[in-house]
Amino acid sequence: MKNMRVMISAGLYMLLSGCVIGSGPCLWLQVRHDFTGRVHFREFPRSDGVDTVPILILDKTQYMYAPPQSFQCLAANDVQLAGMTEFPDSIGENTHVTVDGKMIEGVTAGQYTRFVINVISIFPLRPKH
Repeated sequence: MKNMRVMISAGLYMLLSGCVIGSGPCLWLQVRHDFTGRVHFREFPRSDGVDTVPILILDKTQYMYAPPQSFQCLAANDVQLAGMTEFPDSIGENTHVTVDGKMIEGVTAGQYTRFVINVISIFPLRPKH
């Protein structure tokens, strides 16, 4: 009986590891994913002026597995968008978009959020009728 409990506990542990109960699995860094949210442009001070960067406020909190920071999943609510020199004219402040890209850790100069998306493609979502 004790062995059975240990086996069931170990099985549940392995099954649920990497998951946030009620929110699904943790996403891996450097793996391509789709993210949905609203784009906002925020200003951050720099030594030579102000840096205006696009920030994606996610519709749903995503949990990221980032071993260099923690062995637990870390929440991502707002992420910086990188890898695009210009946005299409159809994307402005508070535009609801879907972004296809790879999430990385924001560790270098000019990266102002914990996580940054290297954008592969971005397109606006149509408003619901």
